[in-house]
Amino acid sequence: MTATIDTAADGAHGEDVPQPEVPGGYGLPAQPTAGRAVIAIELLTAHPGNVRRDIHLDQEFLDSIAELGILTPLRITPDGGGGYRVIEGHRRLAAAEKLGLTEVPCDLAAEREGDEAGQFLDMYVTNHHREGLTALEEADALFGASANGASKTRIRKATGLGKDDVAAALKAGRMTGFARETAAGFGHSITLEQLALLAEFEDDTEAVGRIMTDICNGRSGQHAAEQVRQERTEAAEHERLVAQLIADGYTVTEQLPPNALMLHSLLHDGQELTLETHAQCPGRAVYFGAYQPLHPRHFCTDPEANGHASRFQSTPLPDLSGASTGGDAASQDPGTGTGSAPAPDPQRKLVIEGNRAWVAARNVRKRWLADTLLARRTAPREAMPFVTAQLLTMPQALRDALTRAPGSQMFRVLTGGSMKPEAADAWAAGRLPLALLAIIAAAYEDRMDGDAGRATWRTDQRFTQCDREEAGAYLRFLASVGYELAAIEKAVAGQVPYTCDQPGDDLAAAGEPAGDVTGAESGEPDPETGAADGEVPGDPGTTAGDA
Repeated sequence: MTATIDTAADGAHGEDVPQPEVPGGYGLPAQPTAGRAVIAIELLTAHPGNVRRDIHLDQEFLDSIAELGILTPLRITPDGGGGYRVIEGHRRLAAAEKLGLTEVPCDLAAEREGDEAGQFLDMYVTNHHREGLTALEEADALFGASANGASKTRIRKATGLGKDDVAAALKAGRMTGFARETAAGFGHSITLEQLALLAEFEDDTEAVGRIMTDICNGRSGQHAAEQVRQERTEAAEHERLVAQLIADGYTVTEQLPPNALMLHSLLHDGQELTLETHAQCPGRAVYFGAYQPLHPRHFCTDPEANGHASRFQSTPLPDLSGASTGGDAASQDPGTGTGSAPAPDPQRKLVIEGNRAWVAARNVRKRWLADTLLARRTAPREAMPFVTAQLLTMPQALRDALTRAPGSQMFRVLTGGSMKPEAADAWAAGRLPLALLAIIAAAYEDRMDGDAGRATWRTDQRFTQCDREEAGAYLRFLASVGYELAAIEKAVAGQVPYTCDQPGDDLAAAGEPAGDVTGAESGEPDPETGAADGEVPGDPGTTAGDA
C-alpha cells in the first residue's frame, strides 16, 4: 500500500510530503512520525461477510463526521488483488462514501491477508469489547468542552446532536452531589434527557428519588418531574400568600381555633360579613383547608367579643373552647353555626390530587405534541386512519372546537406557528396529514384544558367539556405513536377510575367510594374563595374562547 500523509495539521499547506517511517507493531503498518496513514476509498472493499447487518447511518453520525472527519482508523487487510478489504469500520466507510470523502484513515493488518478465520475473529473482538460512554460520561465530556471555550454551535457540529440534547448535556455536566451519584449508578440505562431532569432537581433529594423511581419503572421521568415542578410552584405561592396575608394584618393559623367561626357564617348589625366589611376587625384571621394550600379560609377569632352574630341562630354565640379544632367551611353546622372537625375527606383529596395530576400530564403532553409529534417531517402511518375515523364520526369535542381550532392560540402553541395555510402548497405530501392531525389535536387539547377541561379524567361527567370516552380514544392514539401516558391518562385511555396510583385500582377495596363525586367533593369553585380544587398558580390554561 502506498500511504499518503494528511499534513494539514503540520503546517505543510495540505501537500502530501514524504515522512520518515518507524517500525509498526502487531497488525499495524509502519507509521509516519507525524500525521496518520490514510488510504483512497476507491481501493477499499467492504468485507462480504460483515457481521454487522445494520450500518445505520443516522444524521447525528453523519453530521459528526462531516464536521470532524473520521477519528478512528479503519482496520484493513490486502485482498490479494491489489486492493484492500475492510475488516472493521464498515459504518465509517459507508458514511465517508455518502459524504463524498475520497480517503479515510486506516490501520493495516497485513497478517490477516487470506486469513478468513482471523478476519471474523477481529470483527468479533473489536466490536464485542467496545463499550460506549454512559450518558453521564458524555455529559461530562461535552461540559468539559464547553468549560474550555467550545460554543454550543461548535459542540452541535462536532457531535451531530440537536440543540436540546446539547443543552441537556451541559445541564447534566454541572450536576453534583446526590443526583450525580444516583445517575452514575445507572450507567448506560439513563439518557441525557433524564440526566437533565435530575440536574434540575439536584438540590432536592426527595424529588431526585421520585424521578429515579419513575425511570426505574421504565418511564421517562417527565411526568414525575412535572408534578414536582407543580408542587414547588404551589409551595412558593403558598409562602408568598402567607407572607402577604401577615403583611396585611391577618393572623394565619394552621386550623380553626376554639371560639372562632367562619366569616361566611357571621352577621354584623344584621348584615352579612364580607372581606371588605371585616377588614377592620381585630379578629380577622385565616387558615388553609386540607389539601388546599392556595385557598385561605377567612374567620373571626372571637366573634362575640367583636360584636358579630351567627347568621344561623338568634341566641348568643356558644363557647366553643371544648370543640374539636381543624374544621372548615364544609364542617359548619348550618343550624347552629358551630364548628366541628371531621377528618379530611379522602375522596376530596382524590379530586384535588387528580386535578393536579391532570394539569401536570397536560403540560407534558402539549410539550410532546409540539416538540416531537407535530415537529416531524412526515406523519406516522397511524395518523391518517385516526384522522379519517375522527372526521367520519365527528365526536362532540370536534363538533365544539374543530372549526375554530386552526386560528386558536392552542394551535399556535402546538405547531410553533409553523403551519400556515398560505404555505401548505409547498409542503411535502408526507407532511400534509400532520396539519390535519394538528387541527384535531388542538381541538381536543382545547376541550381538555382550562377549568372545565380539567375534570375530563373524572367518571362524573357533569363538570367537564370533553367526554371521557372521546378523550380516551385520543389518548390511545397518542400512545400508539410514542407518547408516554401518565397514570391518570392511562386511566382515561383504559376507561377505568383514577385512584392517584395506578389505573384500575379498586377504590372500594381501600375503603373509599368508587362512584361519582358530587357536592363539596366535586371540584367546583370554593364558595368562599371562588377557586377550584387543584388549581395551579400561574397556569390558567387555555380557555374555550382561544379556540
